[in-house]
Amino acid sequence: MGKTLNQLKEFWNGKEHAYIPFKPLNIPQNVKLHKEYDEEIDPITYEVIRHNLWNVNQEHGKIIENLAVSPITMEARDFQTSLHTEEGDIVLFGPYLQYFAGAMDLMIQYILEHRGHECIEDGDMFLQNDPWISAPHQPDVGVCAPVMWEGKIFCWVANVMHQNDIGGSVPGSFCQNAPDVFSDPPCFPPMKIVKKGKVDPELEAIYLRASRTPNNLALDLRAAIAGCHASRARIIELLKIYGPKKVKGVMQKMMKTGESAFLDCMKSIPDGTWRERVYQEVAVTGDRGVYKVELSVTKKGNTLIFENEGTDPQVGAINAPFAGWRGTILSALNVILLPSQMGAIGGIIPYLQFSPTPGTLTCPDFGAAVSPAGIYANELAISMANAVISKMIMSSSDPSLRKMALAPTPAQWHINIHFGYNQRGEYYVGPMLEHMIGTTGATPTHDGFFANGLWWIPEGKGPNVEGYERDWPILYLYRKEHQDSAGSGRYRGGNGGVLAYIPYKGQVTLGTYSSEGIPKTVGLQGGLPGSRGETRILKNTNIRKLFEEGRMPVSIEEVQGQEVVTQGKGLPIDLSDADVVEWNWGSSPGYGDELNRDPEMVRKDVADRIISQEVAEQVYGVRFTSTGDIDWKETQAKRLEIRMNRFKQCGTRVPDNLEFLLAKEVNIPEDAVKVGDYLFVTKDKRGISVNCSRCGEVISLGTQDFKASSLVYEGSIEEAGKHFVDVKRYLDQYVLFVQYFCPNCGTRIATEVKRPQDEHLVEFEFIL
Repeated sequence: MGKTLNQLKEFWNGKEHAYIPFKPLNIPQNVKLHKEYDEEIDPITYEVIRHNLWNVNQEHGKIIENLAVSPITMEARDFQTSLHTEEGDIVLFGPYLQYFAGAMDLMIQYILEHRGHECIEDGDMFLQNDPWISAPHQPDVGVCAPVMWEGKIFCWVANVMHQNDIGGSVPGSFCQNAPDVFSDPPCFPPMKIVKKGKVDPELEAIYLRASRTPNNLALDLRAAIAGCHASRARIIELLKIYGPKKVKGVMQKMMKTGESAFLDCMKSIPDGTWRERVYQEVAVTGDRGVYKVELSVTKKGNTLIFENEGTDPQVGAINAPFAGWRGTILSALNVILLPSQMGAIGGIIPYLQFSPTPGTLTCPDFGAAVSPAGIYANELAISMANAVISKMIMSSSDPSLRKMALAPTPAQWHINIHFGYNQRGEYYVGPMLEHMIGTTGATPTHDGFFANGLWWIPEGKGPNVEGYERDWPILYLYRKEHQDSAGSGRYRGGNGGVLAYIPYKGQVTLGTYSSEGIPKTVGLQGGLPGSRGETRILKNTNIRKLFEEGRMPVSIEEVQGQEVVTQGKGLPIDLSDADVVEWNWGSSPGYGDELNRDPEMVRKDVADRIISQEVAEQVYGVRFTSTGDIDWKETQAKRLEIRMNRFKQCGTRVPDNLEFLLAKEVNIPEDAVKVGDYLFVTKDKRGISVNCSRCGEVISLGTQDFKASSLVYEGSIEEAGKHFVDVKRYLDQYVLFVQYFCPNCGTRIATEVKRPQDEHLVEFEFIL
């Protein structure tokens, strides 16, 4: 039996369970809200005020960029700014770290419901980092301020900034060894850090006390306060010029415009459910387990329902708080589905239902460790949101919307965080943020790219090598594209990157580092996964001798030393100036079957050193002449050989008419539901069928679970890509890489990672 509204509010209270607000909010009567607005606003005034509000929010971000001192904030743009209605609803958020948007309205609405009995006055600001209220993890600290007009709350401005160190058992506050929240950094529920324009020194002292770098934390707090102060002042100026009813009317129209754009998209998408499943690994230092994470979106009319049913219970330090999980979904809707709205998507939230299962990896109850969520769990959640939204829009009847599908972003924030004393004898914490250089996944029409950032941090910037060498006691050996790391496909993903460094003129301990085995970004429509992250360490090397000889290595294979095998979420490792560290950030997955890729595109990739000739021949089946040109006859023969071998691997004979099926023209019925470029679903007197778009033949009849009728090859993780290894190095459980092929023509139509005991994932179910 469903809970009543009051029971829901009591359950999702931000104490034992996550805070989830339900309308109407329980706002105390003493809180006065400005609600009046003009419904009719002329177009010119609307555009002037709308762009003013956008610029206010942009200026908010620029102030933070100019005043903050933490490298994560300054360089990675690991912060977000936003503007909200008087009740905390999102009007717009900025072009910075997108999933913080899921935290900011929750923060304000919690304050209204739970701090409103206290006096909220002009000049007040609130601070919080409680993951059960609205923080994606403890280092993501939120600051918000009401904008008052004639004694009433007109609107709110807010920011969330990632802090370099806020305490906890590991420098940098990603506490991968934390068994529970009590080994994590402290959690601060919303508190009034600024009262009538003055910072409360007692609360600030409590806030700074746990940090290893309190001076930096204090300066970043001032940056957050300054950003809110400037935005509040700019909005007051607008109110004086145009009047509060007109400005509020523009805010309402911005929300309605986002709502209208969303409803237009929904018209072309059939009702149904789309799913994604990924596996986390190594819950805490010393663990060797595997854990299932699931996400689904169900469309019913104009409503989208997001659930995490099937996700394993919370465990170790790999949990993603509800605020982060919700924010990742809003991110994907904003950037992938509604990019034209420039962050003004608050109007779509009434059409979204978030129905998490409490006590799970993506909605943990209080007590779970969550501080490493920013590198393990939230990125996994945003990759999964990327996947289900893309699967949904690939089912649209609108070709322009289908083209916006995007293979998932990397599902971990690959990183090295070292700490110690730098060349000036000062204590430092050094998060290496090269992952921000980025990679993007393939689309139905284009390849992904290396070094073009991450879609969910549009304003993010890669770090400067010279800046890191200036601030930290390290010396770079190289930083470059990681050849052959991208997931292959008809359109391939973008490669990741790889770098190496040594300690230099200081003391360095490597506290947090990426090292994983399971693919976490499965491709779309049969594309292969993006690569994993790994940290390699060579101790007692000959690097100094190489320097004396005038040689700078461009690969760790050129260096001699004793390799230390790193484990996921491993213990800190002390480094000497004779040690070399190499680590990579992961790539993005592909779209479609690589045997359908234009051989000329493969040849160009080899010429550009994006892939090697070995991968071109073995994976893409493209053969070359001695002059480097495509050998078209040999390529055709090799691709047919690979396709025929798929049938043999799956234990079935090759169809006699295979070449005919591959050559024939396929006519897809107008009333069919296309699922990307590889599948279409029809319903006739025989019932529902799922068909292959490459050969036109039926894959499954009477069920939409096409995988149950596909050719299935269950292989090892090493078969997922060149840079994968035997997962036994990391795990005590076996994990499979599974490929699904059309039983008629052998086209690969899906891939997934799964444990042997788990059923395959049912990708979609339409209501036809």
